[in-house]
Amino acid sequence: MTDRVVAWLAGRSGRERGLLAVAAASAVVLALTLAVLAVHDDLAALRRQVAAHERELAGVRVLARRLAAGRPARAASDDAPLLADVQEAADRVVGRGRIASLTPASGPAADGFAEERVALRLSDAALAEVVGLLHALETAAHVVRLDLRKHPDDPARFEATVEVARLRAAS
Repeated sequence: MTDRVVAWLAGRSGRERGLLAVAAASAVVLALTLAVLAVHDDLAALRRQVAAHERELAGVRVLARRLAAGRPARAASDDAPLLADVQEAADRVVGRGRIASLTPASGPAADGFAEERVALRLSDAALAEVVGLLHALETAAHVVRLDLRKHPDDPARFEATVEVARLRAAS
């Protein structure tokens, strides 16, 4: 194959060989330019993603500092069920559209106390919303379980299940 290309080039005039060399050099320069531009675009996209993750991390750190500062948990009022407190906090922080389910449960506990539990499942929530919800719920009850999974289509969104519990005096 190489012999045929060399023979074909030998059959060309000097002017044609010069034009072919210029065309080949131009094609190589164009290919290298396109490769450099593609790499530059990829690096710019990666920088934007890193900046977005840094902004999200900064927001989470602010929320973590607020949590670390520690707002004392408010006393549970006997007339407000845990379900209402959890629903109100979830509505305020993430909105009704993200609440997939809200399941109450209760059971007896020792020494004349009854335990109230509520499982809250969120769909398509941002990490900052989940952290804000955890902070809001911590003032109403004790978070006993958290299950957090990244959304398969959008890694910035999460499916979260939060279970909170509160002890009350048995009636």
